[in-house]
Amino acid sequence: MAAEENECTGLANFTRQNSGVVKSWELEPVLANRTLRFVAKLEEQFLCPACGGIVLNPHQTGCGHIFCAQCIRKFIDSSDISKCPIDNNLIKSEEVFQDNCCKRELLNLEIYCTNSPECPHRTTLSNLQEHLKTCQYEPLQCTNIGCTKMLARKDLMEHIGSICTFRIELCHHCKKPYLVSQLLDHEKNTCPDVEVECPNKCSQMIKRNKLKDHAEECPEVETDCVYKKYGCSVRDKRGQVKVHEYTEFSYHVLLVLESNSKLEKQVKHLQQDMVLRQGELKERNLQVSNLDREVTRCDQTLSAVQRSMEEQKEHISRVQQELQDLRSVLGTELGRDELPALRNSLDSLRQQVAVTESLREHLGALEKSCQRHSRLLSIHAEQLQCNEERFRQLESTSYDGKLIWKVRDYRRKKEAGIPLTSPPFYTSRSGYKLCARVYLGGDSKGRGTHLSLYILLMRGDFDSLLPWPFRQSVTMTLLDQSGARSHLSSSFTPDPASDSFRRPDSDTNVATGFPRFVSHDDLETARNAVYIRDDTLFIRIRVDTTGLEDL
Repeated sequence: MAAEENECTGLANFTRQNSGVVKSWELEPVLANRTLRFVAKLEEQFLCPACGGIVLNPHQTGCGHIFCAQCIRKFIDSSDISKCPIDNNLIKSEEVFQDNCCKRELLNLEIYCTNSPECPHRTTLSNLQEHLKTCQYEPLQCTNIGCTKMLARKDLMEHIGSICTFRIELCHHCKKPYLVSQLLDHEKNTCPDVEVECPNKCSQMIKRNKLKDHAEECPEVETDCVYKKYGCSVRDKRGQVKVHEYTEFSYHVLLVLESNSKLEKQVKHLQQDMVLRQGELKERNLQVSNLDREVTRCDQTLSAVQRSMEEQKEHISRVQQELQDLRSVLGTELGRDELPALRNSLDSLRQQVAVTESLREHLGALEKSCQRHSRLLSIHAEQLQCNEERFRQLESTSYDGKLIWKVRDYRRKKEAGIPLTSPPFYTSRSGYKLCARVYLGGDSKGRGTHLSLYILLMRGDFDSLLPWPFRQSVTMTLLDQSGARSHLSSSFTPDPASDSFRRPDSDTNVATGFPRFVSHDDLETARNAVYIRDDTLFIRIRVDTTGLEDL
């Protein structure tokens, strides 16, 4: 037998009070904006006599009548005297109380789920809140940020995981999270790990973030032959240029040898020019010495002239005084006889002044000439210093894979804490170019306790002809200066996988070696050897050239 159904609406307008006569009810937030459908017909006692609605939060007046909280609130807040609509008695706020007995009976009434007819579940009003926590038809908002859709609980997870346009998914290529609505545009335009066609049409698919690196090796990019600096003018697609470099190896070797011959001639001419410059410098030194002597003589002459001028000034002052005295006796015969002598004396003074002015002009010209010669001498000295530095570098360069490096001023350079770099040396005339680097005060793990010693591969003129990576073993030695030959040596074989031994693409590769080559105590207070003498030490670097072919 079907039970009679009753509906109760309008709960959204229910008034909540945190304090005062009308007390709040725990089910108010749950029942807001919901329609209650009771399984059995509601009895008269559960209906508010004032508004006709259900007394979900029942409050009883002093006269014994039960009203819903909303109506009681209206009675209490009314500015006029409130009277009970049933018996016309006054409603006093201090006599109003929550009717818990009626509330318990009401909570035990059976109702349909507020999500019916989709949800067929029936429960008591007191258990409605627990049921709604698991009801599959309870409307819930999507938890994805930006989405405002309300869905039944049974459909929410599918919507969040596979339907919602605001869901986050990982890019299949770069594995980074993006909104589904942005994912397609990301993969099409910006994802660094998506493979795209080579812009140079070489038929390869390249990751977007590797396009620049690919351009350095793409066979369709135009490039110059690596021997361009030696005179080869071929420029074509990289693939064709590689074939050209392989097939024209002999021609390129001739170009390199010709360039090397020119370089040797230039060095020879430079050496000859340096000898000539040294001769010119000696002549300039002689000229400067002569000019110094001439300037000294001029200074002496100037001093004499200045003294003479002072004497002449004093003499002129005396003559002027005498002339003034003569004016007083000019009318006498004696004054007329002495006047010619005075005029002759004045003429003599004017001549001496003229000579002095001439000497002063000559001295100014000599000073300008001396300054000009001094500037020329400075220019020649700087050029000679550059030539000497270049000559010393050429003289100290070795081509047999060995370097003897003399390090002076050990104490001062150690305290300065700056790295020192040796002159470059080669494994052969057309071999690898290397140099050494030393930290006298220590580097990395050896800072402050050890001398650190490293080797560096440098970019050379013949790198394109040499095998890479560099595989020759290296021996570093600190030489004993006592004659006992108690040298300190350490060796290593290059790791082909290290970037330090690949072909250099800058001036030098990353240094590699021994941060703790020798401790400062063993270096400075050695018992059976002398590594530092006259504040100088010697370092030897030896590269094993076995297996290297000379070009």
